[in-house]
Amino acid sequence: MRLGLLVLCLALLGPFLGEYGLKLLSEALILGLYAMAFNLLFHQAGLLSFGQAAFFGVGAYAMALLMARSGWSFLATLPLAFLLGGAAAFLVGFLSLRLTRIYFTMLTLAFAQLLYAVAHKWYAFTGGDNGITDLRPAGPWGESLPFYYLTLGLFGLLVGLLASLERSPFGYALRALRDNRARAEAVGLDGFRHLLLAFALAGAISGVAGALQGALQRSVFPDYLFWTRSAEAIISTILGGSGVFLGPAVGAAAFLFLRVLVQAQTEYWPFFLGLLLLLMVLFFPRGLAGVWARLGRGISLGVERGAPRG
Repeated sequence: MRLGLLVLCLALLGPFLGEYGLKLLSEALILGLYAMAFNLLFHQAGLLSFGQAAFFGVGAYAMALLMARSGWSFLATLPLAFLLGGAAAFLVGFLSLRLTRIYFTMLTLAFAQLLYAVAHKWYAFTGGDNGITDLRPAGPWGESLPFYYLTLGLFGLLVGLLASLERSPFGYALRALRDNRARAEAVGLDGFRHLLLAFALAGAISGVAGALQGALQRSVFPDYLFWTRSAEAIISTILGGSGVFLGPAVGAAAFLFLRVLVQAQTEYWPFFLGLLLLLMVLFFPRGLAGVWARLGRGISLGVERGAPRG
């Protein structure tokens, strides 16, 4: 319901935005989708992956190589970005999920950095640090408003899928594994298979986000695979709150708009970001969405207490 209202409001807002506003909001939706995919692992399954940039980059490079080298249309590359992002995540997950905690996190980071090194040095295939440029989608998808609606539609579709999964037996199984894997497996859950499926799905959605980001920026570079891209999903989730379903998307929008605002005034954006994260973790551990939900409950409680009885 809340997701539907959000998508409807953003759809109605589209025609009133200028070129810059459409681009900024499209980027916020893409980062929000990427962070929501990360939170499927972080909140639902209790896995801290520091390698999500690998799947984001695989999707971006799949789109770029197919458009630039094989002449595919932009729309036709999106399903392949989904499949290749999922396939890469399946392979990385198959090897990484045998470890737990910090060892799992470090292994996912290592795989992402390996792919970054390949993209950075393989000039004949990926263009090396020059990247792949001039990726403007043909037809209406090269215009800001249709691209914004395409991004919004995919955001609604894929986040809707994540919402359905959260309420499904699969979502309950992931949370059981997060809370106590030994006990969940003792009652018959196949922990490795459930976590691998979640990892592959999060990678597939990250691949779509990467393809959209590449088309929005009209170019793809190796930094799409760098660890800082994984950190963006983690920071967005902390800012928005991992315990509230749409929290990571809220955090992604806040992260992006704050970055634009602060960078327009000063070059010390990393300082402000560190300070903000410090304050959020110490005083608002449930994130911006958590604060909003708490305020809403407080207002409802106040109205109920103030209402006449009898």
